[in-house]
Amino acid sequence: MRKSQDKSGVSRRNVLKLGGLGVASAAGVAGAVFTPHVSKAATGMADTLIFKCHGAGSGNIIATAIADALQKTTSARIRISPAANGVALVLPLKLGGADYTFAANELFFASEASYEFGTRDWGGPQKLRMVLAPPKALALASAKDANIFTPKDLKGKRVGYVKGSPSVNVKTDAYLAFAGLTRDDVEVVWLSNSSVGSKEGLINNQIDAVTYTTNSPVMKEVEMSSRGLRWVEFSPDDKEGWARLQAIMPAITPRRDTNGEAMSEEHPVDIMGWKYPQIACYDTRDADEVYAFTKALDESFDIYKTAHPDIGNLHISKAGHAPADVPFHEGAVRYLIEKGVWNDADQDWQDKRLARQAALQEKWDAASDAFGPWLAKQKSEGKVESDDAAWEEFWEGFRTGKI
Repeated sequence: MRKSQDKSGVSRRNVLKLGGLGVASAAGVAGAVFTPHVSKAATGMADTLIFKCHGAGSGNIIATAIADALQKTTSARIRISPAANGVALVLPLKLGGADYTFAANELFFASEASYEFGTRDWGGPQKLRMVLAPPKALALASAKDANIFTPKDLKGKRVGYVKGSPSVNVKTDAYLAFAGLTRDDVEVVWLSNSSVGSKEGLINNQIDAVTYTTNSPVMKEVEMSSRGLRWVEFSPDDKEGWARLQAIMPAITPRRDTNGEAMSEEHPVDIMGWKYPQIACYDTRDADEVYAFTKALDESFDIYKTAHPDIGNLHISKAGHAPADVPFHEGAVRYLIEKGVWNDADQDWQDKRLARQAALQEKWDAASDAFGPWLAKQKSEGKVESDDAAWEEFWEGFRTGKI
């Protein structure tokens, strides 16, 4: 008999399978499904909020600073819940155990039902919605003693990948592609999580390079270690390299930066730009509550704006514009329109992104209907090891038009 599922469409039996979460955190998430945060504080926000964010680094600092500011300016109570990987930044929201996430490109992958988010347990493209999407520098950190100056120097080096974090891993693949390399050209080292794993991997001489953000306490520790820190540079003049990189991660753009560890006005570095930490929720979240939350973020900005060098980018004039990894929530858009931030170009992007998500959902539904006959044929030919692995192959081919 098929096990019953909660309203999210995910059976409790599959929580660990979906997220790679620790047993304790998975149990906590499952319990939270039955405690939705629905009553409103005086400001119109939910009276209790749970934020998901990375366990360390700029995203954690920013989420904590915002939580502190909102608790000073509203009657809401806010709890920070750290996540070990990208899947764990999204899954608790799906299950009802968290309200907002401070995330990276896992939002895009979840909305596309790709990589770790493409299993049948996820149930299709995730209808995540953006609140604010601040621009930020992104880079490939390397130990100075590894002598990696440009992406071509990565050949034969130990490169960190993070279990359950397509946001990190696909970007790393894109960086390799810049130099015409693949995972076969490097030694892949799997890390248990992004923040602690990246820091310890570099400092303890377990890896030579890993994707990370600038202006992070994690990278400051690497810079001060015996190995030192160097940012791998991606020349903006290498058009072919950028074409290969953007074929995998189109949202990443060239950026010259001077603000961060191992860089300065005198020694700028050519790295990359993206959006992080993107504050997001599911589309089912009440529009009035999201409006109130966005307003509170804006009106408390002066309280948290000095908490981190990158936090100024969360001002709505910068973070309230497309593109982003997922469409903006209608409640956030309403507030941005009222403040004169949202423009015609933003709305045009929004309409196209929503149309793409609708088309992806139709494709998922069609793939689900077609999978049974395809699976039966594959089994009759002895080509299937497991139904789950077969679905991943089938969906990727169906999604990309190969099947």
